[in-house]
Amino acid sequence: MNTIHMTGGEAVVASLRANDVTTLYGLPGLQLDHLFNALHGASDWLRVVSARHEQGAAYMALGHAQSTGRPGVYACVPGPGFLNTTAALSTAYAVHAPVVALIGQVDSSAIGIGGGELHELPDQTAIVRGLTRWHGIAHHADEVLPLMETAFRKLAVGIAPVAVELPADVLRNHTSATAKAAVAPMQRLAPAASEVALAVELLATAGTPLIVAGAGAYGAEAALAEIAERLGAPVMTHLQGRGLLPSAHPLAIGLAEGRELWSRSDVILAVGTRLHRLPVEWGLHPDQKVIRIDTDPRRFGILPPAVRLAADGPLALSAIAEGLRDLPARNETRIAEIARHAKEVASRIAEELAPQMAYIGALEHALPDDAHLVADYTQIGYVAADRFRVSRTRQVLTPGYQGTLGFAYSTALGVKSASPERVVVALCGDGGFLFTGNEMATAVHHGIAAIGVVFVDGAFGNVQRIQRQQYGKVIASDLTNPDFVRFAESFGAKARAVGNPKDFAEALRWAMAEAGPTLIAVSVPEFPSPWALIEP
Repeated sequence: MNTIHMTGGEAVVASLRANDVTTLYGLPGLQLDHLFNALHGASDWLRVVSARHEQGAAYMALGHAQSTGRPGVYACVPGPGFLNTTAALSTAYAVHAPVVALIGQVDSSAIGIGGGELHELPDQTAIVRGLTRWHGIAHHADEVLPLMETAFRKLAVGIAPVAVELPADVLRNHTSATAKAAVAPMQRLAPAASEVALAVELLATAGTPLIVAGAGAYGAEAALAEIAERLGAPVMTHLQGRGLLPSAHPLAIGLAEGRELWSRSDVILAVGTRLHRLPVEWGLHPDQKVIRIDTDPRRFGILPPAVRLAADGPLALSAIAEGLRDLPARNETRIAEIARHAKEVASRIAEELAPQMAYIGALEHALPDDAHLVADYTQIGYVAADRFRVSRTRQVLTPGYQGTLGFAYSTALGVKSASPERVVVALCGDGGFLFTGNEMATAVHHGIAAIGVVFVDGAFGNVQRIQRQQYGKVIASDLTNPDFVRFAESFGAKARAVGNPKDFAEALRWAMAEAGPTLIAVSVPEFPSPWALIEP
């Protein structure tokens, strides 16, 4: 290791390289001048994707992080630039995406004075702190590398998103720093042997166990499947947890299938999920026992479990799987019953949500098995997030509980730039698409061949249906739209308009054959409400 002299901006870039970051999303600006100057010298290994709006850059970093599990990094100027990224940052918080926000600051000597510096906020750090699970601010250039190293170590154990505030003078000043390789990740939290033993005992004697799994189980797919198959336990997932068991697995279920099985279960194993809504909305009977696995023990207070394992999800599941290996596997009768129940629910949904399911079917038939869907808060997106058949985790991306309308198109650009070999489709409504539709300019400029789909009904459809059903009148939910085909073509993208599922499937095949970004505008009627079926 050699001692070298570098600016704070160059130290940031050195840390990105040490941690195998090869893409940075962002917009340049005054307080980031010295960072972008350092980025210029890294063009042989680092791609800088310049967006047209800070929210677009942050959503792209979100898509990169959410789809790969690797750090997605964005940079923005302070004040309004940072504030423009906060919807994406709050979404990263909701879905535990490993996003690194590099946030500019006014000169360190001016922070907190209220002098009216360009882009100054009264207390930017307080806002950053509220939207991240770890943050730091560099007051001197010598602090840049240690803070960046800590940020990446936090991500390695699932503490995400993270942020580092970088004052303009800190990026400009020089530091004597030791060039380092990526630091070793923090040690993952192992489960206590006594709690593992209790969990194994409960599961071994359970008659009708149920597993509820979320993103905290990523990396434990094999152990989860082993436990489920040995116990004959269905694995219920929703949003971030989908794909932990492939949709084709007879024990893979969603909320619609799990509603009835929840009330019949005697032991519930919950891993890497908040488990807040379900006990509140569905209730627990006195004889049900709950086993919780979570890295954050504060969540156990929401619903005090019979067994609590404050531990890394994959480590805990591996220990439980090992403890159950001497247990005889359950007979196939229960597994067959669960599969039959799931098939009945799927048939009911296919009938009652036939208009949406026709488009889901077109997606499933046209797309390859490893395609990514980014499902916005729109009519087809709601149903796709729950019913589109998946073969692995991170295949269908949603904003989680944040419900961030309009996130899909920009997020899809981040997904595609991270995995250019995969087909990436953004499912948007005509309301949400225009939140970040300007980033078609970014897609064309950087050659990011994501497929944008806009379902056009001339309204904020879900809102308008609720208004009509509950109040018999509508307000502020009608839309005036552009010609979406001409809109896309004005940026240099290619586009088509269709009006039925068959033509939609053909348009998807056309878009996949194109080398650049594409847009498909799909005219649709008002859809039936999905909520009683997909979120009972």
